[in-house]
Amino acid sequence: MSRLGGTGALAAGVLVGAWLVGSTALVVLGVGLALAALAARAWRRVAAAGLGVERIPVGGAPVEGETLRLEVEARGRRWLASRLVWHERVGVLGEQAAVVGRRGRATLALHDVPRGRYVLGPGRLTAADPLGLGRVEVAVEGSAAVTVRPRVPEFDTLFTDGGTWGEGGRRAVARRPSGLEPHGVREYAEGEPLRAVHWPTSARRGELMVRELDDTPRESVAVVLDVEASSVAGPHGDSSLDDAVRAAAGLLRAHALRSRNVVLAIAAPEPVVHRLRSLGEDWELALDTLAAAEPVPGAPLRELVAPRGPLASIPEVVVVTARPEVVVDALVARAAVGRSSAIVAVDAPTYAGRPLAAASPTLLRLSGARIGVAVVRHSCSLPEALGGIRARAGVG
Repeated sequence: MSRLGGTGALAAGVLVGAWLVGSTALVVLGVGLALAALAARAWRRVAAAGLGVERIPVGGAPVEGETLRLEVEARGRRWLASRLVWHERVGVLGEQAAVVGRRGRATLALHDVPRGRYVLGPGRLTAADPLGLGRVEVAVEGSAAVTVRPRVPEFDTLFTDGGTWGEGGRRAVARRPSGLEPHGVREYAEGEPLRAVHWPTSARRGELMVRELDDTPRESVAVVLDVEASSVAGPHGDSSLDDAVRAAAGLLRAHALRSRNVVLAIAAPEPVVHRLRSLGEDWELALDTLAAAEPVPGAPLRELVAPRGPLASIPEVVVVTARPEVVVDALVARAAVGRSSAIVAVDAPTYAGRPLAAASPTLLRLSGARIGVAVVRHSCSLPEALGGIRARAGVG
């Protein structure tokens, strides 16, 4: 029974007792209790009709590890309530509560929030009457979600630097630059600049010949993120998948800064492919996609990176996974047909508190096939693990 219902029942009991014993004092008390119950019921009707609550959009782009602030604004006859409390369910973080201040706003401050996409609701505003007998609940209208993005490490160099892997898996001296490339030679036309003349051919043929240039598209690179649930270890926010997401974000950013067309592929049962052509809107969408990455069973990683798979036409593929044994054959096969490959191997057991494992035959095989290898372990520095020459020493 609610407090208001109990008050009404008590008032009735006191009035019956007053009639039985003929006590005037009890009559006054019973009438007072009855009037209080009636006033509380009337307050509930008035307050419920005059209260409203609205979520205030989150400003900026929240990043994991920072404080996430959520706000609502209560409107209407707030002065009728002695206390207003906002209750909100924030995804897996559970229900949170905050008191509405004098200006009609309530703020939830959630500290050290892990990355993810958090659905808000159901939310409600509870109001108590001045006598403390009645309570009104007003639902927060509409649904909302907030995305907490991963931290993005900055890489000055990458473990794949020093050239791509060319024919037969051999490392080439340097990447082919993008832009205008020699396409052939043709006869010189009057008025063309002399700097376009191809002098060796002109000397051989005895007439001026100029280079014909063709606009060569930029090389592309795909960053593939494995989200297989069976390979994830560690708590939410500090798991092997969380570091894999950060590594993928850092690789995307580093390649985009080098003016390369980048493809983000998330190896889920229904793969998610996102193309990144600049650090503008494409980058923002990529971060939101990575923020929402969750462990799922049945990730088709091998099929995604196979030489004849969906990414076969992309010159370079970097796989971020805790299951290197699953893709070793596919990456070696890619190298055999002249496709560049690299792998970021996440040592998942270290995220569950286990000691470092011995040298992995799988990683040694990949390294022997001239495939770039970097190893990420719990509490390691991602810039050190994925940056430059040192990362290649982490095969063990």
